[in-house]
Order: sequence, then C-alpha cells, then structure tokens
Amino acid sequence: MTERTEHGGLSPEEREALRDPREERDALLDFPGAAELLTAGQVPPPRPGAVAAAQAAVAFEAQRETRPAVPRRRRLLVAAAAVAAIAVGAVAYPVLDLGGKPAATASASAGRFLDDMAAVAADAPASDAEYWKVRVETDNQDDGKRTFTTYYARGGDEGKVKKWPVGEEWLTWPQLDKLPTDEKALAALFPKDAERRFEQILIMLEDSPASPRLRAALFRILADTPGIELIGEVKDSKGRTGVAVEIVRKAWFSTGPGKDVTTWTKDRYVVDPDTGLLLENTQKTRGQDTPADRYTWLEVGPADRAG
Repeated sequence: MTERTEHGGLSPEEREALRDPREERDALLDFPGAAELLTAGQVPPPRPGAVAAAQAAVAFEAQRETRPAVPRRRRLLVAAAAVAAIAVGAVAYPVLDLGGKPAATASASAGRFLDDMAAVAADAPASDAEYWKVRVETDNQDDGKRTFTTYYARGGDEGKVKKWPVGEEWLTWPQLDKLPTDEKALAALFPKDAERRFEQILIMLEDSPASPRLRAALFRILADTPGIELIGEVKDSKGRTGVAVEIVRKAWFSTGPGKDVTTWTKDRYVVDPDTGLLLENTQKTRGQDTPADRYTWLEVGPADRAG
C-alpha cells in the first residue's frame, strides 16, 4: 500500500479537523495594528472618549448591513481596527474610511465623548473652599494678549459679586449650588434656543464653581446639543494635550440702525479628558483671514484665600 503524504487523500472534513488553528488566527489578524492588539494587556488603558469613538465606528458599520453589501473581510478589518484602537489607547477619534464615508458621524462621537466627560466631572472631588481662582489668558484683535487673575468669594465681595447666566437669570455662587443636577430639570432652566443654551452652558463650564454633579449635568445637556463635532486629540496654545470639539454658530453685529451684519463663527473648545476642565476656546469668523480670538484657561479651581 502506498503511504499517504501529509493530509493527502483526506476528505475535506478531515483536513479541516487537522488544520492548525493558528492559520485562521493569522488570517484574521492580517491588518495594520494587529501586533498592538495582541499586546493589549501590556499598554495603559484608553483615555476617556477613545472607547466611545471606536464604538461609534463599529455602530456605523453595523448600520451598513442594511445597505449595499461590503465584502465580509473588509467589515471584519474595520471592526478589528476599531478594537485595536481601544487596545492601544488611541484617542484620534477616528475616522475610518469606508468607501468615502466616515465611519461614524462626528455628532455621534461628540455626544459619546461629552457623556464620558460627564462621568469624569461627576468623579471630581467637591470643594467647600471660600474662594474660587480663575487665571485666564486672552488674545484678540482688540486688546492683544493679556492675562487676568481673579478671585471670587463664595459669599461675594462688595461690588464684586460674580454671576453666571442661566436662562433669563444671573446666578451667584450660592445660587449655583441650589440648581438641580438632573439634566432634564436643569435643561428646562436654560433657553430653548440651542445656540443660547450652548453659550450659557459653556460659560458655566469655563470658570464657574459648579459642583461636580452640576458639571456632569451640564456635559450631559451638551451631549444632546445638535451641531457639535468631535475633532480629536489636539494641543492647546500652551502645549497641553486635550480633546477638541467644534461648533459652527451664527453671529451678528450692527454697523448702524437697520444695518445688522450676519456672520458665522467656528468655535473650538479643548477639554482635558482626565479632569473634564476646559483648557482653551477659540472663535474664528469664517471667511476671514484674521486670527481666532482665544481664551486659555490657565487655572480654574478652589483657593483658600484671595491673592
């Protein structure tokens, strides 16, 4: 009897049973980033928001199942690449190209990121300090570059009571502490107009002494605001790493009675993903070559004394 060569003469079922499982693994992991995926346990966990972005990418791909078919191998590589991004802690907030369309809408990714920031804000320690310190650098066409340091007293200093807008009211620090921290109840106090609501909430997040639970609720309201896009990891003007979101907003100014001029601005907000604090915001008028107006928040937090 002639001796059979390795696997020779076997039925397809028998050959399948004898196949080295590593062959299938190697085929499945044939994509960029596979090496990092295999060593995922040896790298730091992803920063807040990375998981949300990858999940959004996979969710978009799942929706494509109802559209013209994409080859199964390509779908597998998209999902695997998203998982690999989580494994290596990527925070580029993707955008995997699927035939010319983004893997996830920016607004969906922005909402997930802002929800993540709500969780980060809620975990921050509460403070009972009597003073709140704000140090901010501004740079605009009218005043140039300037740095301001201000201390707000919880009880208010005579003639220097700081207030923040909430709807039609301007609230003091003690009044902020009385605001609801349920996002639906809180949202009802802000303007119904999305742009005005957005503006007031950002003013609160920039420099107010809002409690951790209140800041969390503010982020959750922002997560439902239309038009916010997630840009991804950037560095602010001081070289600090953060995650940027952007929104295009309508603005206007008057050159005289009946001479209102409407413009559009692109507002960018850079958030520290580890603390949920705003690092910087810029506002640039679309269609103009002038530099963006900039506010860089150098220090915002409790202080034991003024000065």
